[in-house]
Amino acid sequence: MSGVVVNKGLRIEGLRELNAKLRKVGDDSQDMPDLMHRIGNIVIANAQPPRESGELAGTMRAGRGKTKAVVRVGYARRGGHAGVVHYGDPHRGHRANRFMIRALDKARPAVIRELEHGIDSIIRKNRLA
Repeated sequence: MSGVVVNKGLRIEGLRELNAKLRKVGDDSQDMPDLMHRIGNIVIANAQPPRESGELAGTMRAGRGKTKAVVRVGYARRGGHAGVVHYGDPHRGHRANRFMIRALDKARPAVIRELEHGIDSIIRKNRLA
């Protein structure tokens, strides 16, 4: 690979419209952020970070966004080298270990199932269908 990072995420058509409809009916619940958090945790469960020290494994966490599932690895003080491990550093001879992209690829079927189930239940709960 030539150092180009390709976004390997999933795009969901209609998610923006669903969020707009939820706001319109006055839904201020945590349903969508909880769904995105569950999806992030599915990806984390499939991740196999490098195990030299085990430090990175303890810093993986899922965000709670309304429009996207985000998985973060590393903190400023602990696991701050996560970006170098994942993306590599050709200037210092560090090869990339794209463990999170492999985790997303491995978790894709479970992520899609959870998305379908979660969005269907949110639509039914708010009587949008």
